[in-house]
Amino acid sequence: MKKLKMTFNLALFLLLILIFVAIGSANPVFFSVDYLLNVVLRNSVELGLMALPMTMIIITGGIDLSIGNIMVLSAMLGAITAKQMGSAAGVIVTLLTGIVCGGFNGFITAKIKVPAMVTTLASMFLFLGIARGITGGDSVYVFPGAEAIGGMLLAGIPVQILIYILCAVVFWILLQKSSFGRKLFGIGLNVNATRYCGVRVNNIVIWTYVLSGVMCALSALIMLGRVTALRYDAGTNINLKVITIVVLGGTSILGGVGDMKGTIIATLIVGVLNSGLTVLGIPVDVQTIVNGTVLIISLIVYEVVNRRMRTKKTKQIKTNLIKAGN
Repeated sequence: MKKLKMTFNLALFLLLILIFVAIGSANPVFFSVDYLLNVVLRNSVELGLMALPMTMIIITGGIDLSIGNIMVLSAMLGAITAKQMGSAAGVIVTLLTGIVCGGFNGFITAKIKVPAMVTTLASMFLFLGIARGITGGDSVYVFPGAEAIGGMLLAGIPVQILIYILCAVVFWILLQKSSFGRKLFGIGLNVNATRYCGVRVNNIVIWTYVLSGVMCALSALIMLGRVTALRYDAGTNINLKVITIVVLGGTSILGGVGDMKGTIIATLIVGVLNSGLTVLGIPVDVQTIVNGTVLIISLIVYEVVNRRMRTKKTKQIKTNLIKAGN
């Protein structure tokens, strides 16, 4: 499996280079460091942050369709609080909102045993309705705490890019190098067997959704600082974009299989593709078609590689059995 992941990640990386070179050849401005930092990477951070915990959720066999609305609701409650009580309170309320919303999804899914898709589909509309209700359909505006996170530069690099790098490293360690990550894979592969091994499955699932809520709240601060204003419907289709990134990165929607490195590379692919098509003047409808095509091709490549590796492994086992019999 390690060899399979490395092979697929290499294919993803080559796809990233191919797309980058093709777009840059058509419009050289794409090769400039300033454009890469302040447009391509900066605009990819929010999706990338939410894709990190989504990878964990999908590995367990779950899903979260409410992340876009958690992000918007967190931003709105934070902005309203900041206006009345100050910037620090706004940041705290933003993060607390994400934690509560993520914990709500996790509790309903793990404790009440409502399927994750049903739970998060319902909460998606719940959070959307709350966001619209508390603002009356009006926009909320950036406050100093969000502006510091989403608009500041450090040594010429947008702060949110550095935040993403730090979070990506932390989530990679959690998934690939910790017992928490091993438990996530176990839940996705066989939840009953994992439970019989003494793993507190419900707690692991709840914490995974809480982590998702925290990343949504952090993304809310970054997005609000970047765009300066948000409407209640700003989270529309964000869930589909994040799920696309995760699946493109090689995480199985059925659970039990996934790799954080693949998610990180897929985030860059989607960011380069979206920014590149925009700089080339491609209409939004065509951009959607291109994104869908890239995802389908990547899934086909993953399945082909996966099948070849299984066939090769089966032949090796048969060869070993024959040698053992002789």
